[in-house]
Amino acid sequence: MATEDTYRSLASKFPDMRYQVGRACAAAGYDALYRELNLLPEVSIAEEARESETDGGKLIYDEIMSFKYRYAIVDDCKRTIKLMDYECPAYLNGNTEVRWRLTARQGITRRFNDDFLPCIEEDIHLGLEDQQVDERHGTLTDDEAKLLYSPLPGDLPTVKKTLLTQMAAHDGNIERYAQLANSGRTLTQLDQDCVIRGVLHHTMYARWWADQIKNDTIYARSSPYMWDIQRAIMARRIMLNDASTFEDGWPPGVPMPYIIWWPLQPQSDMLSLLAMKVPEMKRQCAGAAIICDYENVYKGLDPEPSWHLWKVASEFAANSFYREDQERRGREKDIDVEDDAFMESYYSELMQTREITVLEEGGEKITDSVEKHKLRTNMYGSVEVLSTSAGQLRIWEGIGKVSPVS
Repeated sequence: MATEDTYRSLASKFPDMRYQVGRACAAAGYDALYRELNLLPEVSIAEEARESETDGGKLIYDEIMSFKYRYAIVDDCKRTIKLMDYECPAYLNGNTEVRWRLTARQGITRRFNDDFLPCIEEDIHLGLEDQQVDERHGTLTDDEAKLLYSPLPGDLPTVKKTLLTQMAAHDGNIERYAQLANSGRTLTQLDQDCVIRGVLHHTMYARWWADQIKNDTIYARSSPYMWDIQRAIMARRIMLNDASTFEDGWPPGVPMPYIIWWPLQPQSDMLSLLAMKVPEMKRQCAGAAIICDYENVYKGLDPEPSWHLWKVASEFAANSFYREDQERRGREKDIDVEDDAFMESYYSELMQTREITVLEEGGEKITDSVEKHKLRTNMYGSVEVLSTSAGQLRIWEGIGKVSPVS
């Protein structure tokens, strides 16, 4: 960071840069210069000041928070400063790309680099090698962990909200997610996995996401993997026996889901109707019939033998009839149903339905992100499945004995 005099000279020569200078003052703790700038109480400057952990930063933060109303002038995702059409009242919501977050880097040797927002340095977060924020900034304090199971305050007391946002998505909590994810920050793959899990399990969350996609809102634009969210929405509607989704055929441009039997199981008539209206979904319908043990539906569909149906029948179904039938059909048609070449991505998706609770040992602190857990399988050695168990287990620490009912 530059010296206080350098920033003072910059603000004097270029008055339109006063808020950039104010942000630098917050990061460096230059409280005297901050007061000279005569800025409106701005939320990103408040968050930068609080996270700087400097004496001057604390003074700046306290001064901003003493005002009845605060303003959102600086937008890190859009990299804009609105000196006229700003938002008021505004609240601290953890949207600021504070200085310590800038230490996270993606190495230039990667085959592909992610262009995630916010990116206030306009460098795609590139570095010589991959680098994460330090452990202190990557784990939650006890007070931050309490936010996982408490109502969110108007002003969020931390910028460490990755896990908060992921759990809101995972649990299908519209209010919490809408508040926490309103900045346009790009969803990571883990974020996306939590959104998909929430959509598959919670109808209202799926309905809310359908509106976001339809109206191209900031939430929809934040996802680089919108295709997968659309698939999850369609799967949820099928599992709810909503035939209106395909009454005139499959909607053009909308992806077809691979799994339509988890976490809910559609009725048998729904599967027959779907296969009739959308022949391209016949294999998925047969897979659902196997899981639901709808033998008449399965026989009526008369599905071609395939690895997809054999794998569902052999590892995910209780009735051995379907596995034996797939193997018999495969022999008759000279199709090797056990040939798993290029099937790893499909198998990984199937394994997400297991949702095994993973009680992990070690680590006293909750990391500010959900995790992927390697699950040993009969194929490919292991696959990675979404795991929130570490956080869900550790939030109970310190509660003591369960209070008796009075």
